[in-house]
Amino acid sequence: MGLKRRLWLFPAATALAVVLSVPAASAARSNSILPSCGAQSYPFKTWSDPDAYCKFPNLGFESGAVSWKLGGKASVVSANEPWHVSGAGTHALQLGPGASALSSSLPVNLLDPWIRFFARSSGANGSLHVQVLFHGLLGNLTGLLNVGSLSPGSYSSWHPTPRVLSALALPLLTTSAQVQVTSQATSGSWQVDDVYLDPCVAKLG
Repeated sequence: MGLKRRLWLFPAATALAVVLSVPAASAARSNSILPSCGAQSYPFKTWSDPDAYCKFPNLGFESGAVSWKLGGKASVVSANEPWHVSGAGTHALQLGPGASALSSSLPVNLLDPWIRFFARSSGANGSLHVQVLFHGLLGNLTGLLNVGSLSPGSYSSWHPTPRVLSALALPLLTTSAQVQVTSQATSGSWQVDDVYLDPCVAKLG
């Protein structure tokens, strides 16, 4: 399944109605009360993506596994995407067969549309499955979005993923999101580096 083919576990029509019910001017006036993820950068300009993104904590794994929950044969290794979009780095996440990794949370709102990162297959014979977990104010799980899977044949070398659409998947009362990646390979490994969220709120007003 391609990355752009998504399984919506919550009715998109309901979320769409909520988004369309918020006038642009009203949204602009709400900037001060919408969640903020802090400093932003433009890591994907080289790939004709001019949007500003926020960094997930320890997005490049330069601090080891800090801010990530690793499962199975997951580890931090000496590797890095070659463009160094988040600055000089020497490490990346490696996922062996069946391994998974869950990021810490970043604040989101109904207008946050994109999640994007870099990936590489190192002899993996299966896909890399990508999910987004949504949480409410009290940390409760409000939803799960199965984004799709990356094909190892398309990531034989480092590549940025497509822009992963998360808008319209956000359940009501969602305040934060996490990214989870899982290797579905039975041999070989996947590597992941520099995980970003596009804060649409920055483009309001």
